[in-house]
Amino acid sequence: MSIKTGLIGSYPRPVNLAKVFSRYNSKKIDKEKLNQEIRRYTEKFFSLVKEVNVEYFTDGLLRWDDLIDLTFSYLKSPTKDGLIRFYDNNFYYRRPVISSKLEKDDSQLLEAIKEDLELLKKLEIGGTLKAVVVGPITYATLSENKYYNDFQKLLEDYSKILNEVLSDLQSYVNAVEIHEPGFFDKNVKRDLIERANEYYEIIGKGLKIEKHLISYFDIQVDRLKEYFNLPVDVYGVDVIENRKKLGKVYPFFKDKNVYLGVLDTRNTKMESITTIKRFISSSNESGAKDIIIGNASLMDFIPEIVAVRKIKLLNKVVSKDGKRA
Repeated sequence: MSIKTGLIGSYPRPVNLAKVFSRYNSKKIDKEKLNQEIRRYTEKFFSLVKEVNVEYFTDGLLRWDDLIDLTFSYLKSPTKDGLIRFYDNNFYYRRPVISSKLEKDDSQLLEAIKEDLELLKKLEIGGTLKAVVVGPITYATLSENKYYNDFQKLLEDYSKILNEVLSDLQSYVNAVEIHEPGFFDKNVKRDLIERANEYYEIIGKGLKIEKHLISYFDIQVDRLKEYFNLPVDVYGVDVIENRKKLGKVYPFFKDKNVYLGVLDTRNTKMESITTIKRFISSSNESGAKDIIIGNASLMDFIPEIVAVRKIKLLNKVVSKDGKRA
């Protein structure tokens, strides 16, 4: 068994970068200036990744307003609606409105990945950059569907597009995060969960890219079997939010590669290294193969200064006498 560090999803958008976006939206600066600033702050985030020696990481999603906004970088047809609350959080996203058949256009996403790779080369950063996409259940349930009479057809079309997007991405990166917090959403019907394997078979067909399935927030214990049967390479669990349910979760870790969300990103309180090590030990005893530890969910919910302090804890957990174990 190996223990690695990782960061999932978004990094808090720095205050000064948020001001740049505000100036751009007010037409006070042009797109070129906006992109220049995004690259500058992404480079700063990558410098933190290098400092802490994170082994799996995203680019912080600083280009996108929220996780769902990212989908507009690889989908052509949907439009943006008003702000909607993102699950049980004081955070909002712009709901996609589906008024026609879903179509792929991943030019923005691929361009972003290419820019990320240039920055990583410049900074001489190793590790694995992960692309990020939204899972089919989460996307379908967080969107407003005005086109598909058959909801299953919407899920199938989206899954096929994800397969094509990941096929394009694997020419540049070796791993992708598929964010699927909707899998455990109590408002999602059971029959949709039971068919999830079909969609993930479509997504992964013919691909070699490493697929990390990322879920966060509350877990529905009666869905764990379906979750851990999905055809992916790494299974993510928010252990902070579900620490009272872990006795039911750990048995599913046997012979699986798991991502443990050990850093609470909905609370500014700092974690105990002892507690994190206990999560790792219990996962190991449960038969987990390889373990990645990192943030439990998106980091949009906490200030940047807190996120930095929490991220630096990761290196302390996996280090021995100041050196990586």
